[in-house]
Amino acid sequence: MSAAAHPQDRIVFPGNPWPEGHAIAEFEWSARVEGEDVWFDLHLVGAKYYAEREIADDGDGAASDWASPIVWGNYHNCILSSVYWGESGGIRIGPLAQFSLAALDGAEFVADPFDGDGELPDADEDPAFGLYLLGHDSAVDHRIRFQRRGDSDRYDLLWSGRIALSYAGDYVPRYRFEARLHDRACPPLPDASRRGGS
Repeated sequence: MSAAAHPQDRIVFPGNPWPEGHAIAEFEWSARVEGEDVWFDLHLVGAKYYAEREIADDGDGAASDWASPIVWGNYHNCILSSVYWGESGGIRIGPLAQFSLAALDGAEFVADPFDGDGELPDADEDPAFGLYLLGHDSAVDHRIRFQRRGDSDRYDLLWSGRIALSYAGDYVPRYRFEARLHDRACPPLPDASRRGGS
């Protein structure tokens, strides 16, 4: 379900040139049922990296691409999505028969877990979420938490994960992201009568 950007929505990449993070220009949250399970798809588009604050950069002083404003500027903005590139990813929520708005409140879900410090293994399946950041990079170890607003169908989301700059040939997920999204409506399931409201 698409919704207008909330003014408090942010995505932060610790250690990049914008410690305050970046606004989120677009966010879509949709649901599907596969077999007996509920899956959520998320699609996030960040604002232009320079949209709120430009940084003068001659390209000589940064310790790494991650810290270089000019490198970030070359790639414009981020896309983090389970649907944009036609993946069959997303995040499994659990059995349809057990799904309810109340059960979602406070729950945290993990996709593509990665506990190591080494390189990402070769994947036989599509990732849960594709990433365009400094080129087509890799995102793993997604942790998505849902906090319900009262008894409504609206939630705040906290989404974090790890990043490998695979476009540049670095397959170690040494970087991180954290996105905060506010006041988002839980999308209807294909069988809305089984969604549960309590």
